[in-house]
Amino acid sequence: MAPSPNEIELKEANIEDRTIRLKCCTFVLPLWLYKLRFPDTIDPSSNFYVCWLFLVAVSFLYNASVIPLRVSFVTAEEDNLMYWWAFDYLCDLIYIIDIVLMRVRIRFINNGLVERDRKETRKNYMISQGFRMDCASLIPLDLLYLIPAVNYSSLVRIPRVLKIHAFWEFYERMDTTVSNAYIVRVIRTLTYMLYLIHIETCGYYAMSAYETLALNEWVFDGKGIAYVRCMYLATKTATSIGNNPRPTNLSEYSFMTAYWLSGVFVFAMLIGQFRDLYQQAYATKENYRKTMDQTLSHLKSLSIPKDLQRRVRTWFTYNWEHQKTLNENLLLDALPTKMKADLAIHVHFNTLSKVQLFQDCDKNLLFDLVLKLKPVLYLPMDYICKKGEVGTEMYIVMHGIVEVVGGPNNSMVFATLQTGSVFGEISLLALAGGNRRTADVRSKGYSQLFILSKIDFEDAMNDYPEANKLLRKRAKWVDEHLIELYS
Repeated sequence: MAPSPNEIELKEANIEDRTIRLKCCTFVLPLWLYKLRFPDTIDPSSNFYVCWLFLVAVSFLYNASVIPLRVSFVTAEEDNLMYWWAFDYLCDLIYIIDIVLMRVRIRFINNGLVERDRKETRKNYMISQGFRMDCASLIPLDLLYLIPAVNYSSLVRIPRVLKIHAFWEFYERMDTTVSNAYIVRVIRTLTYMLYLIHIETCGYYAMSAYETLALNEWVFDGKGIAYVRCMYLATKTATSIGNNPRPTNLSEYSFMTAYWLSGVFVFAMLIGQFRDLYQQAYATKENYRKTMDQTLSHLKSLSIPKDLQRRVRTWFTYNWEHQKTLNENLLLDALPTKMKADLAIHVHFNTLSKVQLFQDCDKNLLFDLVLKLKPVLYLPMDYICKKGEVGTEMYIVMHGIVEVVGGPNNSMVFATLQTGSVFGEISLLALAGGNRRTADVRSKGYSQLFILSKIDFEDAMNDYPEANKLLRKRAKWVDEHLIELYS
């Protein structure tokens, strides 16, 4: 079959995009290679950009950690100079790529719209504070290495720590990307804590070297692995453990005072963050336990039978273990109405549109109805409705198995309803005799159903009078030819 004009036009446009013209020749990139091209603009929330931010954050951590290390532990600098330079300029290359290829492509919100124009994204980056900091972080003070008096001091690389905004951005992106955000916050807090200890380790060794190693009991004695021994003392000082060597002069007293103050304030702040993170991570669970305890305590005060109390406890436990909430509607209250509608339509629209009563109805009516569905959990052998009672709800089985039963002691199973089954829709229209349940319906195990009440149904039908007439006529026909319960 010949391709359509639209397909030909699309193919020609694709070929035009893949065409590379040079002075000497013109050639077309293969389609597979064209698909591997670098994106023209980048979504800041994409996995690709988050992975890149991780690489930039690691480069920043390298510079922020290694610069004080090499300044303090001079022998480590001199013995491995070529290796240090290799890692230094690899990180510099990552910084440059971040500026030249990545940051200039980051999309942003412009007047409420996502800006995808490459020129606009580049302009937005170049007028930002981040661009100025990125440029300052790459000031080529390394050229001072050419001056013999500098003696390869790593202090010339201190501007590299100005890239800290990329480190913060990485954690912010991760915080909004991963499902367990509190884990990211704990890791970030631990990173700050370990970095503080690292800085104090380097400072203690530098102070010891300045005063001469093994000069007195306070300074490092030069035995063992220098970094590990100094970290041990720095950790004890910063955490106020005590039993540290006694300072012997004014500079040592000043140094220890500064370390102690940093430990008191900074570690107190970090521990406070850990407490807040713990409370945030378990706040929902604590509220659940509090609600369950209050409910069970109230039931006990009313002398409710223990079997019924046990079922209430089971309901609470199952809801928490499988949904992590007692009312999932509360989780969506903060969302805009349109977004809640999209979620509800995604979950329920196909099921509701297959109900015989609602087939060929106005889609807008179905959209309104799905927003009014309410979740409810039934425990094993719970009766959802009983024969002869007045029906005022329609049910949709979302999870579990529901049985239509009858006979002596409801020992006979007439039908089994599973996920996607609907029953009770005739009750919504209250036809003569049609709103009486025709059989007992019970949950075989744990079953989650969605309920549409008659009040909510009539509220929605007020806006669709023509559909109301059609549904009543259709319900009358269904009531005459079919039983009310079916899957």
